[in-house]
Amino acid sequence: MRVPPVSLAVVLKRHFLTALLYFGWATILVCASQASIQAQRQRSADRPTQVTIEGQVSLPDDRPATHVRVKLSTPSGITRETLTNDNGRYEFTEVLPGTYYLTANSLIDPSLNSDRIQTDTSQTITGNVSVDVSLRAAPAVAGGGTKPSVITVAEAEQRVPKEARKAFKQGLKLKGDNQPDKALASISQAIELYPEYFQALTQRGDLYLSMHKLAEAAADFDRALKVNALYEPALRGAGYCRLEKGDFAEAARYLDQAARAAPDNASTLLLLGIAKLELNRTEEARQALRKALELDAVGAARAHIHLAKLYAREHQYQQAADELHLYLETAVTDPDLAELRRVEAQWRARAQAK
Repeated sequence: MRVPPVSLAVVLKRHFLTALLYFGWATILVCASQASIQAQRQRSADRPTQVTIEGQVSLPDDRPATHVRVKLSTPSGITRETLTNDNGRYEFTEVLPGTYYLTANSLIDPSLNSDRIQTDTSQTITGNVSVDVSLRAAPAVAGGGTKPSVITVAEAEQRVPKEARKAFKQGLKLKGDNQPDKALASISQAIELYPEYFQALTQRGDLYLSMHKLAEAAADFDRALKVNALYEPALRGAGYCRLEKGDFAEAARYLDQAARAAPDNASTLLLLGIAKLELNRTEEARQALRKALELDAVGAARAHIHLAKLYAREHQYQQAADELHLYLETAVTDPDLAELRRVEAQWRARAQAK
């Protein structure tokens, strides 16, 4: 039996296009046991049994602190960790009511840390607790000076006007509130006030992608990279735009740079794996897709589809079917479920016939 190539190609293309969801995948949760926390609290019947703690982490100059580690701990020392996303946001879900401490620190610049913030989740009746965190530079060290309080040289040399920074922060808030048109207006205002604002250009590029305006998005990512050629979110965005255009060699070039800048970003590795697979660089594609799944098995679940395609090209139909099945176990709302199940069955039939 032959797998109709056109129908499978349509399915893969649809999943490739939905890779836009990667812009919100930066958060990585490390869950700890909740048993000892639960024992500490006598819950009230009219309070939520579990809550969500979320908020914004900011750099000393009030810009969003992206890919920063946030720790949530109990008085007894049980901790959970996550990373902020591209908007500087973090979230801890399924938190039991009680007293907690929040801290944040930059993984790139060790001099940037936050004070410890205490919060009591037992007081909320909505189930959500918002706690914003600010990073600050370490105090002066012996011999005079301090460590840099910025992430890159390009950011250190920025002189962002106050009004531009204010418009940018407002745009991020509106973006987080799912008001893309208003967010676009605010971020565009920030760029008008400071044309080299590469963080704002990158965020506007993300917004254009969500509006399916590929040309405008690519232009913004390219502008951002002219100011800061090593800015990982812009590299990832530029790579995605090249993937959409079918320029896989250029996509791989940008995404390789993005992966070197942020080697633990599952979203980048997923896109890189897709590009390498289209270039028939099979082993590199396999490594990138596998690494994406190791880092974020849920967020990067679509990597299973592309691994299935890879194995099918190698005529390893049992492995291809198994990869597709792993995706189907999590993709309960995928509109292509019936087609994917049919392809899985055909691949299993091929494997048995060999």
